[in-house]
Amino acid sequence: TAMNRRIHWTVDPLWSACCTGPAERSGEDVDIILARLKNVKAFERFHPSLLQQICMCGFYECLEKGITLYRQGDIGTSWYAVLSGSLDVKVSETASYQHAVSICTLGTGTAFGESVLDNTPRHATIVTREFCELLRIEQREFRSLWEKYHQCMAGLLAPPYGVMDSGFNSILTLFNLSSTVQVPSEKILRAGKILRNAILSRAPHMIRDRKYHLKTYRQCCVGTELVDWQMQQSSCIHSRIQAVGMWQVLLEEGVLNHVDQELSFQDKYLFYRFLDDEQEDASLPGEEERKESQEELQDTLLLLSQIGPDAHMRMILRKHPSERTADDLEIIYEELLHIKALSHLSTTVKRELAGVLIFESHAKAGTVLFSQGEEGTSWYIILKGSVNVVIYGKGVVCTLHEGDDFGKLALVNDAPRAASIVLREDNCHFLRVDKEDFNRILRVSFCISFVAFTVTFKKALLPSVGKTSATQL
Repeated sequence: TAMNRRIHWTVDPLWSACCTGPAERSGEDVDIILARLKNVKAFERFHPSLLQQICMCGFYECLEKGITLYRQGDIGTSWYAVLSGSLDVKVSETASYQHAVSICTLGTGTAFGESVLDNTPRHATIVTREFCELLRIEQREFRSLWEKYHQCMAGLLAPPYGVMDSGFNSILTLFNLSSTVQVPSEKILRAGKILRNAILSRAPHMIRDRKYHLKTYRQCCVGTELVDWQMQQSSCIHSRIQAVGMWQVLLEEGVLNHVDQELSFQDKYLFYRFLDDEQEDASLPGEEERKESQEELQDTLLLLSQIGPDAHMRMILRKHPSERTADDLEIIYEELLHIKALSHLSTTVKRELAGVLIFESHAKAGTVLFSQGEEGTSWYIILKGSVNVVIYGKGVVCTLHEGDDFGKLALVNDAPRAASIVLREDNCHFLRVDKEDFNRILRVSFCISFVAFTVTFKKALLPSVGKTSATQL
């Protein structure tokens, strides 16, 4: 077992405090561990008091390559976080280890093993790919932490890998991925703080309590006023549409929020509130903060102007197709001209696609987009990130990247999915065309192009079943 084959090399001195038993740890030991864990991705969103408790009960382990941490079907005894190295996640359709295939890899900063909460069998086998350092929390302590910190842990412990059962469906994980708490990136969080402080310094009247339909909305701004103010601050902002995209960046990451939780920023008389103002006792910027905001404002606006167009595009693609304006359709069409998977399509088809494409995103590596054997319902194009193509009995047969597409053959032939698609990394973005729209716009075009392909495909498939292309899915 992993416990019996643990390496006895010299432990990283920076983690030596974690090697002593919990009862033997001094306050200084806990402080040392806490300082290290704050830099580990798996713990970056944990509440400080929860993190301190983890420092008091966690164990450090280092394992050599090829160690099986636990097997599919085992009853769990511990929860783990990866401090360094990587581990393979292997799943068997038959529950036999000999038939297990690797569906994804867990890297530094990921956590796994939540099944210890309810004693359900492990959904996968975990094997070290290389020398690994892990933080381990035993079941009793992990359950105790869960009971005490349930509210802040519930959205943070979604397993980082998707697992498929023998019915070719995604196993419902203990925590729904859609419930994951949104945590802004440090860069965008800082941008929001700079803009808020600049507004409070230059135009404090913009952030105030407002009444609408007999209801009072605390400490909020108006969409049109935010756009007006931003355009006055920099020559790099050339239009109101550009400014909308820049505010959308903050809205997407939860640094700016619509008072009714709408997901798109609009240049209208609508109320928005900065994250800092969500608190009852939000502080005003001090003299030093005001000075910093003045110094950093132009760099912040330049940053938002660079990433704003992508946020604006995502905002448009999230709209229901019936709500897209002529300007929206033109923006989408211009983007489609740069996607290699669509390069062979006519202008007419691309303009039709602009009206039906849907934006889809997934936060966690290992999420199963669809499973082998399922009915095909959509065609996908990768906008950002990468996915693994997984076939039972063969494992990962290829990887698809930005600009690649997959899923159309199952629609053309009305055939089951020939493979499963598993996210290879966090934060992947896709364009999706659903079956009805695909049939209306693209079926004829693809059927013609697939006549020659299908003959070649069938010939190639017979001698080499394991070679799967994206078009087969």
